Amino acid sequence: MSSQIQTQRMPGLQCPRCNSFIPTSIHELLAANHLKCPICGLQLDIDRQKSDKALKALAKVELAQRQVDEKSSFKR
Repeated sequence: MSSQIQTQRMPGLQCPRCNSFIPTSIHELLAANHLKCPICGLQLDIDRQKSDKALKALAKVELAQRQVDEKSSFKR
């Protein structure tokens, strides 16, 4: 069995103003009302009503990730 190294990209999005990377997490997207570009300071407001379907899907992903993390920790 060969082992493969997997690289994971930090989650986030590109700033529409300056094209820099805005790091974020699923938890932050679910909890915050806005994101702010660390370079130019642009504030991106999260419209919770229009984003309801996407936010519900993200909540399911977060729950699944948490369950995997809980089950993958080994107790000795």
